[in-house]
Amino acid sequence: MHPFDRPIIILSAPRSGSTLLFEVLSKSQSIFTIGGESHALIETIPKLNVAYRQFSSNALTEQDIDADLRQQLLHRFSDALQDNQGHKPEKNSDASIRFLEKTPKNSLRVDFFNTLFPDALFIYLVREPKENISSIMQAWRSNKFVTYPNLPGWDKHNWSLLLPEKWQQLNQQPLQAIAAFQWQAANEAIMDSLQKIDSNRWCMVSYDQLIANPAKTVKQLCQFTGTDFDPALAQLCSKPLAHSRYTISTPKPNKWLENYHDIAKIWPSTSTTLNKINHHLQERGHPIYDTQWQQHDIAEPTVPLAKPQAAPLTKPLTKDAIYNNVARNSPCPCGSGKRFKQCHGALS
Repeated sequence: MHPFDRPIIILSAPRSGSTLLFEVLSKSQSIFTIGGESHALIETIPKLNVAYRQFSSNALTEQDIDADLRQQLLHRFSDALQDNQGHKPEKNSDASIRFLEKTPKNSLRVDFFNTLFPDALFIYLVREPKENISSIMQAWRSNKFVTYPNLPGWDKHNWSLLLPEKWQQLNQQPLQAIAAFQWQAANEAIMDSLQKIDSNRWCMVSYDQLIANPAKTVKQLCQFTGTDFDPALAQLCSKPLAHSRYTISTPKPNKWLENYHDIAKIWPSTSTTLNKINHHLQERGHPIYDTQWQQHDIAEPTVPLAKPQAAPLTKPLTKDAIYNNVARNSPCPCGSGKRFKQCHGALS
């Protein structure tokens, strides 16, 4: 088994940009990974499988590790190691391995990994909450991130992304409430656990900083982890970063506005978690996120009218009659999603 030296664990809520950060850092010549996320490596051990745990949650704690299980996990991680070219470390080498791990479920497993790797370093990645929650909603709608098909007790059948405790309370809730719940549960669990760990063993980074200035951000992370900002990383960070492998659709500014009205409904519920995130960002010298809701002139989505079941008995409405007496700020009856004054109202 290869000896591990200060494994680097990325922590974040789902859809925060952790895949992109992982893909960038894994290009370092001094870092090994298992090639992806550790779902199968951990959850094929029966007592760590969510079904064995009656689908309570993906959370694992220090209570879930004993000496035998720790050795089993260390052997599994060691056997799966590879560098950025897919090559395994030398078999008989005594050199310590700098190992990088990233799985969004780890947000609920910080204490577990801290017990598995007592000298681990943690990178806490955060993303602007409106963007993050909107991206979680997009992931659910895409059906590309289903983790538990036909989840017992879940009326919507398929569950996507990580499974926090008390997920059953979301059964009759709309998608924006589920997404906000996952965002909040992940970030709260991370912050609660990191408070029990020496502050020198964890740092924070924002997705915005990574995108805006990859070279500066990655260089700082290399300094924190004690790894080299080598030529491969420097070359990668000298230009805008490529999209990660799990990008659903092309990123664009204010993409979250597609879910503006839904997010507005749950925004007040994010305040406690957002204030905690901002506190930690400020303590570590990072810009904080805006806590005030910004109004945008975006029409509410229209609900399509049901098709008539039989021929109308009265004279059908004319085009002029449809648009008569529509308030200028109301959604346009044509179903464009724009306000009336910006659509057919502008033509009248």
